[in-house]
Amino acid sequence: MTDERSADLRWLDDPRLSPAGDRVAYVERALDHTGDAVTSRVGVVPAGGGPTAWFGEGAAPRWSPDGHRLAVCRGAALWLVDTATGAARRLAASDGGQATEPAWSPDGTRLAFTHVALVESPDGSRVDGLPGLYRRHRRIRVVDDRGRPLWTVADDAYGPQWSPDGARLGFLTTRFGTRPDLCHVGAAAGPGPVTRVTDGAGPVRGFAWSPDGRRLAYLGHRHGDAGDVNLRLWLTDRAGNAPADLTAAWVHGLGNPVRGDDPRGTGDAPVVWSAATGRIYAEVAVGGRGPLAWFAPASGTDGLAFDGAHACLSPTAGGGRVAFVRSDAANPGDIHVADEASGRSRAVTDANPGAARRALPTAPLSVRAGDGVAIDAWLTVAPGDASRPLLVNVHGGPHGAVGWRYTAEVQRLAARGYAVLTLNPRGSQGYGEAFATAIRGDWGGTDWSDVCAAVDAATALPTVDPRRTAIWGVSYGGFMTQWAVAHSARFAAAVSENGISDFVAAWGSGAGAPASWDLPMGGRPWTSSRFVDRSPLVHADRIATPLLLVHAEHDQVCPVAQSEQMHAALRTLGRDVELVRIPGEGHLMNLHGRPSSRARRAAAVDRFLDRHLCPDPPEAGTGPAS
Repeated sequence: MTDERSADLRWLDDPRLSPAGDRVAYVERALDHTGDAVTSRVGVVPAGGGPTAWFGEGAAPRWSPDGHRLAVCRGAALWLVDTATGAARRLAASDGGQATEPAWSPDGTRLAFTHVALVESPDGSRVDGLPGLYRRHRRIRVVDDRGRPLWTVADDAYGPQWSPDGARLGFLTTRFGTRPDLCHVGAAAGPGPVTRVTDGAGPVRGFAWSPDGRRLAYLGHRHGDAGDVNLRLWLTDRAGNAPADLTAAWVHGLGNPVRGDDPRGTGDAPVVWSAATGRIYAEVAVGGRGPLAWFAPASGTDGLAFDGAHACLSPTAGGGRVAFVRSDAANPGDIHVADEASGRSRAVTDANPGAARRALPTAPLSVRAGDGVAIDAWLTVAPGDASRPLLVNVHGGPHGAVGWRYTAEVQRLAARGYAVLTLNPRGSQGYGEAFATAIRGDWGGTDWSDVCAAVDAATALPTVDPRRTAIWGVSYGGFMTQWAVAHSARFAAAVSENGISDFVAAWGSGAGAPASWDLPMGGRPWTSSRFVDRSPLVHADRIATPLLLVHAEHDQVCPVAQSEQMHAALRTLGRDVELVRIPGEGHLMNLHGRPSSRARRAAAVDRFLDRHLCPDPPEAGTGPAS
């Protein structure tokens, strides 16, 4: 099987409850191998369950206040769909770019949406997945319900949300600096003066108006460009006075859901304020679980909802109900609808019939680091007594978290005869801020020790062959893969995808700001030796393990030169190394890439691992078919 494990899967996303709470609109994405594209279409399912009505291609469905129409984005155009008849008409369009994030005014007479275009970048910034110097230019356009243009919010404005009375339009913007701020503008008869709610001390990642329109809740922090601190939930008035931290005593940061290998949960985090109960909902990772966190400002109470061995994504509220996508280790995800009062939920879709039956089992693995800290890990392997080769996967970020969520590549490789180990080493979210910040200035230190402890625990199992062990990772996981084989001879093979080999070269050359490296590397290249001594390239002469480097040619986060340098070094040293370049793709190829690119990448990985690890073929009838 050389095709991507997700070849026949359907990925549900962006559920939206109707105003009455009786229906859910959502997006279904799939791989179209004939057209070599990722497709999406919009469906509506009854909140109590039943067949889905499909309304054609599109994304970001948003209900009109009367519940009769959906605003849907199709490329650069905004469309209106009548859910009773299925009739659709184009409401607004732009030349090129993309329309997204539509928002209805409460009276249903106006729509705001974000138009995203690419423009030349004089400051040297780059857009991942594209060659050359470009930046994304975002502006909010407001039209009436007949599509006539009314006004525009420019200066990199996005994420529009109307206040409940329709008098103001909230949005995020970087017009005041490099970090997103929360602002709003008078919108009764056109754009009025802009009110800046936040002060740029840290990024804002999502927001919501209170049901009475007098307050705003938002996710963010006040630690500059730090990517390892918890996002907190703040509550303030419309002027931004005296913001209160509703999560001051919380260990877990919000807006960081358990990750898989699909795009869901990778953008700005949703903040949902329920008019029925006054609760605010947000995604959260708690260890490897992904419940929804809730906060009730009126009573000062909070807690976790819909907790369990799964991940809850993209919450929405309406009509006294909450809807979300729920994924677990055996299911890519279905729409679940819950009654807010009782908390009881049920699945209302079955997007991947038989997925759970075909999935290979995932079980937690007990791991204790050398300093006594418990490390969460999981092993996915076909049933049986056979001793199988081990694949150790280190996730990217490094400040994400994996766990009880479906990962197609883990299932695909387990079905090919491997035991697949996943884990959350130090640096991962979901275990408190001290855990996530433990690797500041120490990439390849405590995190590497945690990986070693997990490998020790897995190779001690009778179902794992310690002589046939490989390590593999993407992005930060690609760095850790290269670091591992430069500091250990225990691996029979290694696969680094879109990884980093040279931190000096990486500084300032990717899509992130140079300042974002200050904490990971403990300073700047001229003040911190970590840029050199933690670069795997400097230790290339220690690498004897066969290494496959896979890199997307248009990766602007970790440029392809990172793998080219390591490849050149190991070839010079006469080592076993391969470099596979994937044209036309960016850093997140595994999340957004074309089917042909995914298939090429999977075939290269399979050939390399098969040659070096010789997996035992699974028993007939086990594992998923693509």
